[in-house]
Amino acid sequence: MTREKENYNAFLLHFLERLNGCESIENKITESLTDICEYYGFKRGFIYQTDGFRYFYLKETVGNSDNILRQRFEISEMTNQHAARINRKNKPFYACRNQNTSWNDVDIVDFYKVDSLLIRQIQDSEGKIIGFIGFGDREHAISFTDEELQVIHLILGSLSKEIAVREYKEREVRASKTLSSIMNNMGVDIYVNSFDSHDMLYVNESMAAPYGGIEHFEGKKCWQALYKDKTGECEFCPKKHLIDENGQPTKVYSWDYQRPFDKCWFRVFSAAFAWIDGQIAHVITSVDINHQKTIEEELRVAKEKAENLDRLKSAFLANMSHEIRTPLNAIVGFASLLIESDDKKERQDYVDIMQENTELLLQLISDILDLSKIEAGTLDFTMDHLDIKSFCEDIMRNYDIKEDKPVPVLLAPDLPEYYIYTDKKRLMQVITNFINNALKFTNEGQIMLEYRHKAESNEIEFAVTDTGMGIAPDKVDQVFDRFVKLNSFSKGTGLGLSICRSIIEHLGGTIGAESEIGVGSRFWFTHPLRLSRNRLYFFSMECLPHL
Repeated sequence: MTREKENYNAFLLHFLERLNGCESIENKITESLTDICEYYGFKRGFIYQTDGFRYFYLKETVGNSDNILRQRFEISEMTNQHAARINRKNKPFYACRNQNTSWNDVDIVDFYKVDSLLIRQIQDSEGKIIGFIGFGDREHAISFTDEELQVIHLILGSLSKEIAVREYKEREVRASKTLSSIMNNMGVDIYVNSFDSHDMLYVNESMAAPYGGIEHFEGKKCWQALYKDKTGECEFCPKKHLIDENGQPTKVYSWDYQRPFDKCWFRVFSAAFAWIDGQIAHVITSVDINHQKTIEEELRVAKEKAENLDRLKSAFLANMSHEIRTPLNAIVGFASLLIESDDKKERQDYVDIMQENTELLLQLISDILDLSKIEAGTLDFTMDHLDIKSFCEDIMRNYDIKEDKPVPVLLAPDLPEYYIYTDKKRLMQVITNFINNALKFTNEGQIMLEYRHKAESNEIEFAVTDTGMGIAPDKVDQVFDRFVKLNSFSKGTGLGLSICRSIIEHLGGTIGAESEIGVGSRFWFTHPLRLSRNRLYFFSMECLPHL
């Protein structure tokens, strides 16, 4: 186009009509760039627009693309002279590469990788640069007059308003997306409700997920959305903590809350603030502290156990002092009497008493040594195949020869012959401990040793049942704890059953007791059917023809 008056007026009219038309902003901008290029003889037109932070991105480009423009740049990349020249408000910057062009202007032209450049900044309502409208490589390198540049400035100013509108819309979308992303990914649950009406105003994704989604909260009061059985404002609503006597927001209020349907714990922070429509709103954020609560509970239990263990150890040490001193005093005392006595029967009684106390002392020492090995993890186990029936019969023979036992110790009749893979010595330690304890508290009736196969768990269950005094229901669970003696007058350390539990757990079984006062007790443990070299050692005798 030539710049004759008639053609110029037609160009200007068409340009302004388009900007005031109903086309999309994108079409307005692209076609306007094209019209300006054609009218003023530029090969390309372009627009850089801010991302809202530090970069300017190439948003549109029209015309030939022989020369590749920068895809983005930082405002800091522009020289001071560059920025000063472009920021002139009365007219755009124009320069072309020739012998009369200053080096500063050549630098600006080179920055955009063109031979000639017409460029104008785009500003927002606060005067902040949000982009640039530029044109490059004019066909005829003729300078514009100041009057022409001022007119072009006005034309580009009209176009820049459309670009600014687009920037505002994009900025709003970016802000909304950014805020939404922050709200949904900050690792806390958030919801907002009206301070007065309790209507739900906002809920983030993490808050909504356990309830089935955001739709669950739409059109509901906060108590309707969060609780099934609430028909009105919650009695624990924190509203009263959030405003002063004048109804103005005050401080943040926090508390711990357990969600009713899954029992998860949350640390809740609540505050009042002005919502977008001006009404006072109530924002609640909550952080999952279930793991923290679990740790706190574990620490509390551990602390109680440690305190209890400390008390038990103190009692144990006092008891050990007494228990060790008692047999030692008996041994020393009766040794002196033995020397002084000439009566044969009397001397034998003294020897028997010394023997009994020596055995007790040895058992005390043995239990203490076993306990120390358990604590250090060095208790030794020697595994081998064991014929259970023969093993139990051997135990019975040891008790058959004891004439001073108060009641008979029996092996259940018709027991099958099974083989397991275990430590014979440790297994005998457990069973004899059961029997010896039963003998201490059984004055009539009998004590029975038995075992059976538990097909459902593929285990052997051993049990010692007595007809003794029994154990109080609230004490049964304590009998396997360390340093516990339910009867302070009975002989022993209070360690035997605790050691038994450690042994059985090491062998892969479980241990327990049932008892009824005045009826008797049943102590039992299970032993798994061990695998050795990928073979199951659980056989009936019929499967072992050469044994």
